[in-house]
Amino acid sequence: MSKILVLAGGSVKGAYQAGVVRAVFESGFRPDAIYGISAGSMNASYLVNDFGSQFMNNNGSVDYAQSSIDLCDFWINNINTPDSLALRRGTYDLGMSAIRRNFEGLLDTTPLREILHNNIHLRNLNASPIQLKVGAVDIINGSIVYADPTYEHFLDYVMASSAIPILMPVVNIGGLRKMAFLDGGMRDVAPIKKAILDGATEIICIACHTRNIDGGYFPYGNLLALVDRVMDIAVNECLNADLDWAEFRNECLPTDGSEGEFGILKGQKRINLKIIRPHKTLNIDIQDFDKEDIQRLIFLGYQQGREEMK
Repeated sequence: MSKILVLAGGSVKGAYQAGVVRAVFESGFRPDAIYGISAGSMNASYLVNDFGSQFMNNNGSVDYAQSSIDLCDFWINNINTPDSLALRRGTYDLGMSAIRRNFEGLLDTTPLREILHNNIHLRNLNASPIQLKVGAVDIINGSIVYADPTYEHFLDYVMASSAIPILMPVVNIGGLRKMAFLDGGMRDVAPIKKAILDGATEIICIACHTRNIDGGYFPYGNLLALVDRVMDIAVNECLNADLDWAEFRNECLPTDGSEGEFGILKGQKRINLKIIRPHKTLNIDIQDFDKEDIQRLIFLGYQQGREEMK
């Protein structure tokens, strides 16, 4: 494979990413594969599902621009309130889970699981001409696993990739306790390194976070808000490291396209790398957002994507 679209994590900021994807596809970019983490894994899976459906129903043709429009509509119609993704657990349930030592997260993610199962189907994913990989972290051994649709219980990996630690429950792949996974963003927020190792020669990476965290006040006495901010800080640091590594790698390799001759980059070549990330912090409250907030983020992403892809 050569062209890979990399979709980084970002929780509900994935709506911004959907807007950028539309602009990227309208510009003519056609990926051979899409790699996603967290919200990026959901966006990637939805797109590849749509590609597969079109491929089977339209005699092998795929309208990429239409799939990106469908992705934006998917957000507007399915993810437009906090309750559409997860429900708060009651104080009694949380207290009992602590006593019984079977903590299952501050939130019940049944709505998110229903969204995935209603909109993403293995038949479509496996029929798609575009490959798909999603990253989730095995919390037993700490490694990251990149699953593709040939994996048994693949949708569990998509669910796990989006499972924010503490806020959301651990996902047991296939219901097996020894297969315990959480958010891929704990290891890779933007799976650029994996894409390069898999042979990418051109990468467009769409991130959902600015380089620096907005230092404004937030209600840190609110447990959900505190966990969200802590994760934002960790995700931001990991994302910057992922993106800086990819850019620095390019800078260390010959500009004429020849292979590196020394060190760990020996035998490697520069790739065509484009990174699109917000210029300003995407302000959205994960505990209080509505359809207008989602539409706003999609529009911001689409605007910036058009500017970046000129």
